[in-house]
Amino acid sequence: MICPHCGASISENEEKCPYCDSFLDTKKKNINIEDIQREIHDKISPLQSNPNDKPNILMVLVSLIMPIGVMMFIINIMLGRPKSAATCIMAGIFGTAIIVLCSIIFSFFSMSRSMPHF
Repeated sequence: MICPHCGASISENEEKCPYCDSFLDTKKKNINIEDIQREIHDKISPLQSNPNDKPNILMVLVSLIMPIGVMMFIINIMLGRPKSAATCIMAGIFGTAIIVLCSIIFSFFSMSRSMPHF
């Protein structure tokens, strides 16, 4: 038998590990497949999609602006146009920043509308 605490090889009859002095669970557990399936389902079910979950167009735009700016930056650098490359990367950064800021403001106002007024 192997100690679950320190990994040492010990006798099957030991109640306490002689190496790390931790007590061992010598009772054999009955494994029930239904319990294991229920545990797995309980862990996975929060990860399943919500039917009310819809894509946010602003987040889609954020995910597209920066990669396009970086791609245009690389193309312009390879073509030997450093001023155009700098413009492309700045446009990607500023565009992403503006969309993130608008998204935060929009979320703030939509959250304040859904809160109860006292």
